[in-house]
Amino acid sequence: MQAEKLAQVKASVLKIRQELRAGKLYQSLPQRMGAVIDQVTPTPATTVNTPEDDILDLVQELRNGLDAGTLTEITDQQLEQLLSHVGSLNPAIRDRGCYYLLNEALQQQLLTADQLGAIFDRLVQDDVLFAHIDEPANDAVFQRSFAILLLSVLLYADHAGITFMTSARLQQLVSQFTVYLLLEADTRGFVGDHGWAHAYTHIGNLLDELADEAQLARADKLLMLAAMLSRYQRLSTPLIFGEPERLSTYLALITNKDELYSDYMLMALKGWHRAMVMQTAPSTEAAWTRVFNRNRLLEAMALHDDFPTAVVDYLDDELEFLG
Repeated sequence: MQAEKLAQVKASVLKIRQELRAGKLYQSLPQRMGAVIDQVTPTPATTVNTPEDDILDLVQELRNGLDAGTLTEITDQQLEQLLSHVGSLNPAIRDRGCYYLLNEALQQQLLTADQLGAIFDRLVQDDVLFAHIDEPANDAVFQRSFAILLLSVLLYADHAGITFMTSARLQQLVSQFTVYLLLEADTRGFVGDHGWAHAYTHIGNLLDELADEAQLARADKLLMLAAMLSRYQRLSTPLIFGEPERLSTYLALITNKDELYSDYMLMALKGWHRAMVMQTAPSTEAAWTRVFNRNRLLEAMALHDDFPTAVVDYLDDELEFLG
């Protein structure tokens, strides 16, 4: 994504975040978030440079060590090689390699706090999270999506006691992730020979961890909730690989944290309903996709028994309306 274009989105998000924290913004938050999304004009496709399949031997060596219980560390050099292949199109390297190895290494406490910090600092960068994000669906989604997944794993590890997260890193994560939420429009699940892209499932994972982050202000959690709902509302391609179910779990979690979040979500959902009723009948594939994306989300939410009563009542009325 072009630096100037990205800087404009970041500036808009920063202004919204500051106004939220100052208590100057609430009722118009859905509209403000929507305006940021709508101001981003698509960019024609450009060439995506993806990693070569040149670390299969390293992946196998590390997997063998994990399986045998003989692996005692992952060196900084090996870590660098793994991180440089997070966007590989080969699921044996990206999913069953980089992600599996880093996740298992965390579980077995083979990574130091300094290494966790280095991984975080790498994954949160613009050239990782926003590569080709404003272009038609492209292969860079694997890097973006798996960076989000690994960031959620890192935050989980920090919550579990492998402490590396500083206040500065946490603030950076909120800023970068909110921008990512507003920009990510690739809804693909399983992609041919390349395996899982699943950006919106991984988004749910990171939202869950941030909802449980005790050091975050309510305004920041509200910011990310609002960004997710506004982006979801405007998606024009289908979410059909379990993403609505995953996001409904996050929505149940966050709305039970504080009445502020359930009140906001209800306000946003009601506004979404009004906007759809006021529009002309859907006549395009994109318009019908938005209708059914919304229906799938509401239906997934209705399967939960852990939403606040006000949300349950709304869902009952809305699903009765939908028939």
